[in-house]
Amino acid sequence: MKIYAAKVCGIPDECCKRICSLLDTKRREKAAALKHEKERLRSIYAGLLLRHAFLAQGYSQAVWQQIQIAQGSYGKPYLSNCGTFFYSLSHSGDWVICAVDDRETGADIQAVGKLKMTVAKRFYADEEYERLLLYASDTDRQTTELYRIWAAKESCVKFTGRGIGAGIERYVTDSAYTHIMDMEEGSRFFIRLYECIPNYIICVCSSCARFPEDIIITDIARSIFNMEGEKTC
Repeated sequence: MKIYAAKVCGIPDECCKRICSLLDTKRREKAAALKHEKERLRSIYAGLLLRHAFLAQGYSQAVWQQIQIAQGSYGKPYLSNCGTFFYSLSHSGDWVICAVDDRETGADIQAVGKLKMTVAKRFYADEEYERLLLYASDTDRQTTELYRIWAAKESCVKFTGRGIGAGIERYVTDSAYTHIMDMEEGSRFFIRLYECIPNYIICVCSSCARFPEDIIITDIARSIFNMEGEKTC
């Protein structure tokens, strides 16, 4: 498994056409349909990061140009003509992430803000909510825990491909954030938290505990033109 992250920046007008030509057809159409510039940029960067991750795994540009993105029964996208490449995209605030593996994976990034306890009361299991109450006197820690749990649940939703409509409350985290349970099916999955980007929480979900130690931070603009601009965190 590899996890890539990129900060969303503006795209100069003179580069926009060239950059968008690198995206798959569905991504170009999706980005073009978005009205708000920030949302459009996040969508473009998500597509660019997927391409970067794909090429970084050793695939050629020629293969990338032939990819076909389909949707599973619950709407989860996958590459129908590249069965050994699985990915999960997520974006929040100024960052996008892409987790890739040779098996199903789910990834989520959350910009830490003001997630209210009323959300936790509605969507979190009793043991998760009680865990939050332990930090009632420490607002910052309580907020961090709120977002850790939410990111874990979202990553599992993306791993299973069922979507939030199936009920995010069915997924319950352990206090160490190493596992998450699907309480309706009795299934247990592995999760890993990453907090190397200030004020953001990332969680990745998988059927095995084979997670990388670091996230690869990628400068998308530089990577497009000279395949450089990577560092780990």
